[in-house]
Amino acid sequence: MNIPQIMGLRFTTPLTEQKTQNNTPRFGLKMTKPLSQDTVSFGATAKMLTSRTEGISLQVARGVNKAAEPMQEKIKKFLNGLIGDMVATDLNPKNPIWKICDRVKTPRSIVEKSATRQYNCRSEVLDFMTDLNGAKIVMRDGRKKYVEKVLTRFLKPIEKGEIELIEIENKRPMTTAKMKRSAKEQYDYASIDFLEKMQRTQEEKWETLNLKERRTVRFDMNDLTDMNYSAIHFLFKFPEEPRPFELTLMGKDVNELKDLDDKLFKILNNKEVDRKYKPLKDLVAPLMEPGNKEYLEKFNQYRGEAFLYQREKEPNAFIGNSNVPSYFLPLRANIPPEFDLNNLNRIMLECEKPAKKKK
Repeated sequence: MNIPQIMGLRFTTPLTEQKTQNNTPRFGLKMTKPLSQDTVSFGATAKMLTSRTEGISLQVARGVNKAAEPMQEKIKKFLNGLIGDMVATDLNPKNPIWKICDRVKTPRSIVEKSATRQYNCRSEVLDFMTDLNGAKIVMRDGRKKYVEKVLTRFLKPIEKGEIELIEIENKRPMTTAKMKRSAKEQYDYASIDFLEKMQRTQEEKWETLNLKERRTVRFDMNDLTDMNYSAIHFLFKFPEEPRPFELTLMGKDVNELKDLDDKLFKILNNKEVDRKYKPLKDLVAPLMEPGNKEYLEKFNQYRGEAFLYQREKEPNAFIGNSNVPSYFLPLRANIPPEFDLNNLNRIMLECEKPAKKKK
């Protein structure tokens, strides 16, 4: 490993944060072997970006981004009206949702994904890129009974035809692959029975419409993720809109690691991150250099263990306007301490601080 290139930043560990959080694992699942891939995706397919010329141009992607913007306002209004009252506040700290967030895919991300999927024109992107519009429900309390209480709110709009459920992906850790169903379900945010109820509600609604062809909700109840990422991914569609939008649900602890891991994933897959994250990129990018495969494999295994650690934490108490960073699993692999996720998270948060105005 090229030590001079990666040892330039000071390493710190937020020990005080370790003392304030309940970090006791609830399920006890352990990693038993290194991950099978160097880098992974939390989408349907893990692909290294090799050339941006295989997709659409940045100019075309900007047009796609602009075309997607109007539906984003509709998504935001729909979710706030449906479940906005379930978000935790100072007055209602026991509400189950930590926050609801949304986004339109950025032009550069559209370019990169079009290249990995080999979408060559605007129409292909608009027809097949299902996550151009996205939203996320971050749970303060990710236990099934609270998640299902939130998801129950979607049943009536489905019954009324106000929204259509197109797909459900129940994301589970890869390390549960050979476990019995009951063991796998410990990491689920909702029961399979409840997700099947959502599926059945939509299909029964379609049956009342006397459609020419029978329609079914795509459902993957055991969508294993190499990085041990737990979540539920839905595709919903407004009947009057030509495209679906992606809705993700996960717990607060998993979400906090995912915010960091999304940047790590992009760096390790040759994708662009915002220029403000240059210190993070400068530290992590050397893992991709020739001769560093062993370190990269250990780092990826550590990332996978950290996601299990986050999912096993007890529910969070609501603290309004809290800026205390989460405490992640400490580094135990035999690689430089700068790669501790707590240190990488500190660097990311420093990069995200507003720039000081010049006098």
